[in-house]
Amino acid sequence: MQGLIIGNISNLYKIKCGEEVLEAVARGKFKKEDELSPVVGDIVEIEIVEEKKAVISKICDRKTYIKRPKIANISQIVFVISTKNPKPDLLMLDKQICYAESLNIKPIIVLNKIDLSEVYKEIEEVYKKIRL
Repeated sequence: MQGLIIGNISNLYKIKCGEEVLEAVARGKFKKEDELSPVVGDIVEIEIVEEKKAVISKICDRKTYIKRPKIANISQIVFVISTKNPKPDLLMLDKQICYAESLNIKPIIVLNKIDLSEVYKEIEEVYKKIRL
């Protein structure tokens, strides 16, 4: 049976299979250093062990993978940038956009707290020029 990992706390995973959500643990083989560990967004093969409980037996191929936060198979990412308090870090935003685009993940920028500062107009103008 296949499912999508929608949550992870410690070694306990929430797997969505159709309309049902199961709790699962990963097989011991995933704890070895040379094996992949399951992350949110992974499509996995599971084996039901009892009602609402399962074991992850296989991780299907990933389309994308981000290390921080650990997440897989995303096609879009939203960056929320404050215009004031904290001051916007546009260098970090640029790096994150470049990384997302290198993985073919569509970046979206959301400007927050625009009522506190007019700097949002400058930020908006810069990123509109590069069509984000």
